[in-house]
Amino acid sequence: MRGTPEAELLRANQAFYDAFATGDIEAMDELWARGLPVACVHPGWAPLYGRDEVLSSWRSILLGGGAPKVYCEDAQAAVFGDTGFVVCVEHIEGTALVATNYFVFRDDVWQIVHHQGGPMNAEADPAPTDRTLN
Repeated sequence: MRGTPEAELLRANQAFYDAFATGDIEAMDELWARGLPVACVHPGWAPLYGRDEVLSSWRSILLGGGAPKVYCEDAQAAVFGDTGFVVCVEHIEGTALVATNYFVFRDDVWQIVHHQGGPMNAEADPAPTDRTLN
């Protein structure tokens, strides 16, 4: 049984973090869209463009000495037809980052086309208690 588009998008986003956390490069490869422009901005890196360059970066991260401990929290999804994004907080080995993951719905699955993670001010005001994007 399928859930709402937002729930399905959140599951795809969690699959991304599961692949990241377990160092599963095959699962990571399956999540990234084929035949579409993709891009990725890892914290502190120059932007990466194209599937080959993006997946090469993930191979380096995931296979280059063990995947870092990572998990996602406070994930919020927004869907616009066959596109959507998730904004969340990434925790990578004790550091909190803000991340945005963009997806397209193709071939009956959500496929990632862009990931960007970056620093988050630890002293920032807390988010409002209403956690919806709308």
